[in-house]
Amino acid sequence: MTTKRAGWAFLWMTVSFLAASLFAGYFFPYAGIAMTALLSELCLLIPAAFFLAKGRAGLASQLGLRLIKPTTFLMVIVYHICCYPIIIAMNAFTLLFSDNAALDIQAEFTGESYFAIWFFVGLAGPLVEEFVFRGVLLGGLRTTGRILSAIILSAALFGMVHMNINQLSYTFFAGIYWGLLAEATGSLIPSMVCHVLMNSFSVAAMYFYDNSLLELDGIMEQTEQATASYLITGCVFLVISVFTTVLAMLMLKVISLNEGNKGCVENIFRKKTRAERFGSLFSIPLVAGMVLSAVVIIWLMVIGT
Repeated sequence: MTTKRAGWAFLWMTVSFLAASLFAGYFFPYAGIAMTALLSELCLLIPAAFFLAKGRAGLASQLGLRLIKPTTFLMVIVYHICCYPIIIAMNAFTLLFSDNAALDIQAEFTGESYFAIWFFVGLAGPLVEEFVFRGVLLGGLRTTGRILSAIILSAALFGMVHMNINQLSYTFFAGIYWGLLAEATGSLIPSMVCHVLMNSFSVAAMYFYDNSLLELDGIMEQTEQATASYLITGCVFLVISVFTTVLAMLMLKVISLNEGNKGCVENIFRKKTRAERFGSLFSIPLVAGMVLSAVVIIWLMVIGT
């Protein structure tokens, strides 16, 4: 997998996702959340798998599909908890000028079984997205030798593909956390675990507390103190996230050592010499996909105001 193929993969993901959204909205306006989620994940999976296959690289070498130690699994849970404050902070800040994207789709849960929603949104979705973004795309981008930059860029692509500013804000930071974790362990399994846990928790919260969450969101939108509440929440959790991020970086080093990857974390953050950098992270198709995503996000913000 090369950076150019990664760029083409993202462009086709974006185009197919938009086309599928228009198609489903026109021909299947009442499709359930499970069907919508399945269609969305296929729009990500098929282009990624196609361009990965063109690279003729084995899945194991491209994605690092290997088991982790049980002790690493326990440390990954702690690491995962450390990423929540920044997610809460970014969610609160964007609610100052945008809708809560997760609650906007809550009405679609009506009539759907909890297992079906959890399977597609809480399990299958995270597995596919980790395969695509921390596997295929990050795997292609990191061939430039710019590991940290590749992690940040793949996280930005992960955020942009959600096509709304609210989810983009916190999935970008989650993508960085998970990209660092995948690099430190040499495996996609830890990031998959984190992603499944986060989505599963969200599904459970929205499914079992749907009425109370919608009522709370309505109250927050109507009160004059909503702006102050979001701002205070964001600032408080942003401060907390400084400390949890430090803890996460310490955990990351312990995790990498536990997996036998000594010096891996230092290598991620080390400034690379000219001889260690190969080509550019950006390609024409990648930039085209990012511009298209940005236009859609801005357009949805405009028509939503």
